[in-house]
Amino acid sequence: MSLSSSAPRRKAQPTRSPRASLLSTAFATLLTTLCLSSLPATAMSAHAAEAEPATSTQSAPEIVAQQAEVGVNGDSAASAPVASQEAVEATAGAAEQAKNGAEPAASDEQSADADSKGVANDATKDAATAEQPLTQYKVMLDWYTNPGHAPLVLAQELGLFKKHGLDVELIAPADPSVPPKLAAAERVDIAISYQPQLHLQIDQGLPLVRIGTLVATPLNVVVVRADSDIQSIADLKGKRVGYSVGGVEEVLLSTMLQHSGLTLDDITLTNVNFSLTPSLLTRKVDAVTGAFRNFELAQMAQEGVKGRAFYIEEEGVPTYDELIFVANSDSYERKQAQYAGFLAAVGEATAWIINHPDQGWEMFRDSDPALDTELNKEAWYATLPRFALRPAALDAGRYRDFEDFLFERGMIKKRQSLSHLAVDVNTP
Repeated sequence: MSLSSSAPRRKAQPTRSPRASLLSTAFATLLTTLCLSSLPATAMSAHAAEAEPATSTQSAPEIVAQQAEVGVNGDSAASAPVASQEAVEATAGAAEQAKNGAEPAASDEQSADADSKGVANDATKDAATAEQPLTQYKVMLDWYTNPGHAPLVLAQELGLFKKHGLDVELIAPADPSVPPKLAAAERVDIAISYQPQLHLQIDQGLPLVRIGTLVATPLNVVVVRADSDIQSIADLKGKRVGYSVGGVEEVLLSTMLQHSGLTLDDITLTNVNFSLTPSLLTRKVDAVTGAFRNFELAQMAQEGVKGRAFYIEEEGVPTYDELIFVANSDSYERKQAQYAGFLAAVGEATAWIINHPDQGWEMFRDSDPALDTELNKEAWYATLPRFALRPAALDAGRYRDFEDFLFERGMIKKRQSLSHLAVDVNTP
């Protein structure tokens, strides 16, 4: 065993031959054993009784550890017999072996004692692990379970949340606008939301903060039919554009139009609720905004219609995190360690999915019969490149840039500091 630089050094001792040293040790052991054999048994029992501590207040790991020190089945020094004639003869035999230059073999009792200590030490570790209770955690999704939630589902299936001390319940909302509100009210521990919405919600006074990222690129796209005459955003002039949610979607679309020399006055906005794909398929509208590039395009293809996407980050809109994890900002310091464990589990699941995409799909599909659809399979592979490989990592520039973007367009009343918007849970 090596010593650290600060460890005390032993004084140099005269050099002795290994055989002489072994012989001396053997005879010393013989003399000690003979002396011990002459002691009254009651004296040794009394000594053992003094050494045996009370166990009524000991924890399970302490009891197991104590048993490891005294042997299996709780045998203690109090019940150990005094040295017998057989022990004396065994010691003498060891001395004879030393004279002949042989190493004395360990007795069966010594081997059993060593084995019992190893087993008891393992039991101590298992008992300590078993005693750690899991923290109950409620996580609300942004919508019904879909491939965009794959790292969370796989973290459940692979036991990664439990590995990090969490018993996580994944909840799908009936209303997609509810999750951030429930997180702000601490009705759930974490909610999945969207970075653009986060800026608006904090501006409105909700006590929220971004603690992690699930999908690290925009999914939002403007989609048209590939068989239409719309080849660029500029071709949307005079066209009908469907949308699901106002507010941010209108700002994003307005920016894309401006990037091509148009304004919202050059198009006709039509609220199609969440029927984006059906509205395109039936030609109710010429284009839709707010579609997801990993879903609607695959949905159209399944219906035999090829779509064409215009990516918002290529049309003048600052890039941003699409799906993020948000939590109550007032309780952040109290739950920071739990958030870090949660995101570590999500990160490990994401890495596993990237390494095992086919096996990951099968595990995701088998977790719920409702997920076993051809559309979900197509969306699964389209989503894989979008996941954040380091969910806890924070791209500060994205949040500052998007805050400025919304402020300049009048969507928020004032700019918030970065710490009010997003944090890195791994930073003290």
